[in-house]
Amino acid sequence: MLEAIVLAIVLAIAWMIITANVSLGSFVVGSVLGLAIVLLLKSQETKLNVRKLPDQLWALVIYSVTLARDIWLSSVDVAKRVLNPDLPMKPGILRVPTQDPNESEVVAAFSAHGITITPGELVVDFDGKNVMYVHCLDVEASSQSAHNAQTKRLKLLNRILGRD
Repeated sequence: MLEAIVLAIVLAIAWMIITANVSLGSFVVGSVLGLAIVLLLKSQETKLNVRKLPDQLWALVIYSVTLARDIWLSSVDVAKRVLNPDLPMKPGILRVPTQDPNESEVVAAFSAHGITITPGELVVDFDGKNVMYVHCLDVEASSQSAHNAQTKRLKLLNRILGRD
């Protein structure tokens, strides 16, 4: 239970940062929401490793910045394609390996979210938990970077979840 309270406090601080409201009321709301999230999602017994927490938070920051950069660059690319019909669009579907088959589906789901949230790419199907199919506006450009981006995303997600 102590671990759930510690995680709820971390989520409460994140809540205050996201809402830009640093107050006792905001902290209480964030703590209640954080505790509810932790208790509802705690389907398996996990141990909180305080020594790994700074690395996990740093990986979360890196993942967030990388995702924000990818969203920005993809948004600019899609806007260019919409505004200039002369730019080539070569839509297609890529087959992207999700992860090691021994991993949980949580990493695959977060990875799919990271892909889907970027404009111009959309995860359309999963083949078990090992492969996902991604629709791209420019399959040639996406195929060149898909493997490296997925490897980096999986590495960061595993660090965030403490599975490095």
